[in-house]
Amino acid sequence: MSDLHLSIKNIKNIQCCDLEFPLEKGLYAIVGENGCGKSTLMLAMSLLVKPSSRFSFQPHDYSHDSTIDITVEDKTDHWFVKDGVWSTSADCISNHTQNYYHGFYEGSIFFGSRFYDYNLVSDFLQNTNFGSLIREADPFVIETLSYILHGDKKHYNQLYKVKSKQIASSHGFRGIPYFLKSGTQYISQYSMSSGESMLISLIDFINNLTERNRYTSSQPLLFLIDEAELALHPAAIDRLVAMFSDMLKRVNMVVVFSTHSTEIINRISPRNIYMLENCNGTINSLNPCYPNYAIRNLYVPNGYDFIILVEDELAKAVVERLIRTKNLCASRLWHVVPSGDWAQTLKLQNDIQRSGLLGIGKRVFSILDGDVQEKGDEKASELQLSLYTYLPIKSVEKYLYKKLITDSDPTFIKLIGDKYFTLRSLPDIIEDYNLNYPSGSDKNGKKLYKMICSNLNNVGISSERFIQYLCEDICDYEDFSRFISTLTHMLS
Repeated sequence: MSDLHLSIKNIKNIQCCDLEFPLEKGLYAIVGENGCGKSTLMLAMSLLVKPSSRFSFQPHDYSHDSTIDITVEDKTDHWFVKDGVWSTSADCISNHTQNYYHGFYEGSIFFGSRFYDYNLVSDFLQNTNFGSLIREADPFVIETLSYILHGDKKHYNQLYKVKSKQIASSHGFRGIPYFLKSGTQYISQYSMSSGESMLISLIDFINNLTERNRYTSSQPLLFLIDEAELALHPAAIDRLVAMFSDMLKRVNMVVVFSTHSTEIINRISPRNIYMLENCNGTINSLNPCYPNYAIRNLYVPNGYDFIILVEDELAKAVVERLIRTKNLCASRLWHVVPSGDWAQTLKLQNDIQRSGLLGIGKRVFSILDGDVQEKGDEKASELQLSLYTYLPIKSVEKYLYKKLITDSDPTFIKLIGDKYFTLRSLPDIIEDYNLNYPSGSDKNGKKLYKMICSNLNNVGISSERFIQYLCEDICDYEDFSRFISTLTHMLS
C-alpha cells in the first residue's frame, strides 16, 4: 500500500495543511463544514490525475509563496508559483508528473469548469455529416447512466457519442461529447443537467478503462469527486456509491468523495472518513470518524449567500474584479460560476432554483453577455426568471473584434499592444488578419481571437492568463457605473 502525503501552503484560506492519505483500494470521504478547505484540498489532489487542473486556481487564491507538495513513496512533485503561474519541475507538457495516476477528477459546479466544449457543440450539430460522425453509446454507459439517475436501464437508450477521439479532436473538442436523441432533435450532454453531464463523463471514463479495455496496472485508478450532492439527487447518489462499491470487487480503484451527503457518509467505513477542521488557516484531520459524528457537525446553516452564474471565464473575471474592488459583497459569501452560453446559464439558474439546491435564504442569479439581451429576456420570461442582468460588453471574442477590427480603437490597441505583444506588434497581427480574413468572414471574432492567442503563446502567455489580464484592462477602460449599480442592488 502507498500513502499520499499532501502539503499545502498559503492557498485561499489554507495557510498550512499536512495530510496523510492512503492510496489503498476503497471508498473514502473527506468531510467538513463549508469553507474549511475541502474543495481546495481536492483540487490539489487532482494534480495527481490532471496536472492541467492547476489552471483552476484563480490568481486571488494564491500568492508568490504558495506551494503544493505531493509525495508518494519516495517521489515528490513540488508545485510553486513563478511569475504568477503555477509551475513544477515535472514534465507537465506530456500531462505526466512523477506521481501520475490514471483517474478522473470532477470539481464542484462552484469550482469546476466543464463548459469548454459547449461553445463548439452548436456548430457541430449543424454539420451536414452529423449523422455519420456519431454512433450509439455503449450499452454499459446507457444502462449505468439510466440506473443511477432513474432506477432503470433503458431511460437513455437514445444516447449517442462522437465516433472517435480523432473525429472529436478534428472539430476542436477536448473530450468526446455525447448526444441524447429526442424525436428528430439531438441534445448535447452540455445542454443536459449538471448531474447528467458529470455522470456521462465519469461513466465514459470507466467504460473506456475497465469495460472496453481491461485495466491491468497494479497502480489503482484514482477517482476524485467534489460535492456530488450539488448535481445529484439523494437516490442517484446512493446508486452511484453502490456502483463504485460493486466495481471495487473487480477493479483496483481509490474513490474519494468530498461531501456533505448522508447517503455517501453512511456507506463508508469510519476508518475511511476524514473530517477536516480549519483552525485559523491550519488544517487538522480527524480519522477515523464515525458517520453520525460527521453528519452532526455538518448540518448547520452555512454555504454561499449568493451564486452568480455567468457565461464564461472572461465574464467571471470581470464580475469578480468588480465585486472585490468595489467591495460589493461585504459580510456575504459569494461565488461566480462559468456556466456555458446564455441559454445554458439561464437553464442552470432555473434548475438550481426549482431544486432548492442552495437551501433557504440563498440566492442565485445570472449575468449574461451584453449581445444576447433580446434572446435572454425571451428565455428568462419562458422560465419565469427575474434575477438576471447583462454585462455592458460582449463576449471576449466579439469585444476584441470590435475594438481591433470593426470600430478600430487606437487607444485600446496601444494599451494592450504595449502590454502583451512584445515579440510581434499587435498592429502587425491585425494587418495579417485583415489580409487572411475578408470583411464578414469572421463575424464572431473567433478566428481573430485564435490568432491573438497563438501569438501570445509564443511569448509564454496562455489564453487563460490573457483573459485574467484583459478583464482588468476592460474594467479600467469601459464605463461600468450602471452595471455596478445594478449588481449592488442584486447583492443587497
